[in-house]
Amino acid sequence: ATATTLSRQVVPPQTLSTKDTVTMAAPAPPTTQEILILYGSQTGNSESAAHELSSLLPTKLPPSKLAEYDGPPHLALASRVLSLDDFLEVERAKWPRIVVIVTSSYGVGQAPLGARKFREWCDVVLERYGYLPEGGDDPNDERGRRYKSLNEKEKILKGVKFALLGLGDSHYSTFFRNPTVIEEALTTVGAERIGELGKADASGTGEMEQAKVIERWMEGIWKDLAKAVAEDYKGKNGQMGHALELELALELELERAREESWKLCLEIFPEWKPTNYWAMVGVSLPASAVVIGILVHLFFYGGKL
Repeated sequence: ATATTLSRQVVPPQTLSTKDTVTMAAPAPPTTQEILILYGSQTGNSESAAHELSSLLPTKLPPSKLAEYDGPPHLALASRVLSLDDFLEVERAKWPRIVVIVTSSYGVGQAPLGARKFREWCDVVLERYGYLPEGGDDPNDERGRRYKSLNEKEKILKGVKFALLGLGDSHYSTFFRNPTVIEEALTTVGAERIGELGKADASGTGEMEQAKVIERWMEGIWKDLAKAVAEDYKGKNGQMGHALELELALELELERAREESWKLCLEIFPEWKPTNYWAMVGVSLPASAVVIGILVHLFFYGGKL
């Protein structure tokens, strides 16, 4: 009896387990989400457009605009501008939910500065997952190519969404080749394009002048981006709820996209391989922690909000 009395005296009342004290409120939905704006630019036009998009994003997509499409009412969007090559090499292909790509072609359909390694990555993606080696006469493909039928495992970018604005000069027959290859590669392996594919021609005149086309594309893409952001935060019943099950599924898809993309990078560019074990471990720890946190919450609280 004495031992029991002493135990009750040393245990603080607030640590006693009851149904009321164990049940905790679910964590609030995230308050920020980053959209990466990636570019490849030979003359600077694509880079300038990328930075303009980034500077406009906070005012064009405030929380109130997202709420119009049933998005989280307190979610603020942020952005960073990177070259496509830096996204692969420096960021190690760490795909966010949404990226915006602004790029031109150079020469005879080649990639411009800052996008050459990304284009090489896309070429390998299409070679491995895209075109059938024998070609073909598929009536649904204007170039007469036939595409492989991919299983879910091969759709390595499932969960990634992207918007794409291409720049070029129609004086060259291959002026839009680089943006076309990028779009084909991303969609082939499961990424979803947002909005219209922008085509800004340096030789355009009148209403089709390149600057006017870029301006119209920018004005139109904000609504598409707002819808895409809001869509990721809707529960299975279509109502806003930031359901943890949906959050887990999205994060698992993105983590797989990052891992598979970086693995392919290391095959193509072996010089990028980390020189020590801890550098390799550091790539996967942050994302793994997010997934573990979601799983723990689902286990204890059943995903209830």
